[in-house]
Amino acid sequence: MADEIRQALARLAEPVVPQPDPYQRLLRRVRRRRRRQTAVTGVAALVLAAVTIPPVGLVGLLRNDESTLATVAYQPASPIDDPMVRRLLDSPTRGSLAGDTALVATIEREYRAARAELLVDPSLDEVRVLFAHDAPGARVVVVAYLDDSHALIRQATGPEGASVPELLGQTGTPDEPQELTPYLFFGRYSRVDADQPDGLAVGLAPAGCRVETSNDGRLQPDGSVIRSWQPETNDGYVVQAGMPGGRWQFTCDGIVRYAGPGRIALQTNVPVPPDPRPDLSVSAVRELRDMLYGDGLAGSTPQVLWTGRLPTRVADAPEAVLVRSCSADGGCAALLKSDARALAGPESAVLTFDRTGFGSADLVAVPLPGQTAGVLVAGPESATRAELIDARGSTVTEGPLTGGIGVFEIDSRTIAGVRVLDSADQPLHTVATPHLTADRYEFAEPTVWAW
Repeated sequence: MADEIRQALARLAEPVVPQPDPYQRLLRRVRRRRRRQTAVTGVAALVLAAVTIPPVGLVGLLRNDESTLATVAYQPASPIDDPMVRRLLDSPTRGSLAGDTALVATIEREYRAARAELLVDPSLDEVRVLFAHDAPGARVVVVAYLDDSHALIRQATGPEGASVPELLGQTGTPDEPQELTPYLFFGRYSRVDADQPDGLAVGLAPAGCRVETSNDGRLQPDGSVIRSWQPETNDGYVVQAGMPGGRWQFTCDGIVRYAGPGRIALQTNVPVPPDPRPDLSVSAVRELRDMLYGDGLAGSTPQVLWTGRLPTRVADAPEAVLVRSCSADGGCAALLKSDARALAGPESAVLTFDRTGFGSADLVAVPLPGQTAGVLVAGPESATRAELIDARGSTVTEGPLTGGIGVFEIDSRTIAGVRVLDSADQPLHTVATPHLTADRYEFAEPTVWAW
């Protein structure tokens, strides 16, 4: 099938571009440009759906080639079959540059002229600038091409104040057609160093939707979260620059359509060279801190509770570290980070397996990472024994603790609570562990996705 497509494209391009196999030549140039790309532009939408616009624009490439190859490879537009999608497309231009009518008209005109180069069928004769915004260090535009029944989206992120030709040169063309959705989450993220990343996250929903953000979530001992929401003054969109974090909430017509991490707008494929001798504790502290920030959770500076190796029943049991951060309300988040190089093999030398858990300042429980079934319990040093109980309050398993720490071989999904006892067999602390049932790498709050 691939050969047939290539041959058909070559035949169509032959009258205009008498060069051997222009399709392969174009692909080679795209790959070279991708290798040179140092900034990342991604489009993400949490778990269920995404509008993915890769960071590499083709406009300059195609213009330099002076080839009409793109004109015979238009990407199919998606049907406008959702009222919320129609509402997004009918929204006025938004963003800090929306009032610059001359600039918006120029964006519309030049993007219309570049339709073929952006793999857009010229039959999509209407062009709408949905978003035009200058953020610190970046200029962002979102353009819709549409007719009465179909549409597709193109997006670009360039330097702050970038000209329209520069933006066209940074406009992404997806590898395959994308479904139209009533939201656009996208971002740019390039790590300057471990503590000074350069990022931009944008969330765009239909006009009239209310947007709120939150960075003050407080974990409770049962793993729930109490937080407040701050309204954004923007109409249906949010922009965060620097190191975006916290949670976003979009409410349309009284219905919460999305509530979840704002950082889902960021995807990065910029490799960060690993430390040849990584300090697992330092890495775990930093990772838990970043996770809390990304989820908009307030907590203490993460502290190391335990370091050691995972159970010896695992061949070449990796080293691991448990770190914890607690909120002012007494709820604590824990991260168990293990160096899984021995388990992953030489081709994944920097892979680590991490799991999260919850509890209080006195007692936390975390599932074991990787394929190892079990739970790590960390209580006070005076605790000598732990009981793991199910939802009915019955003890599923029990065992000794050493220095308050113990690892239990058990399916974590069956455990609803942990109780630790002292040497006199008197209960010290009990904590509910409802989130041990979820095999996930995130914290307690469920993500609302109701588009």
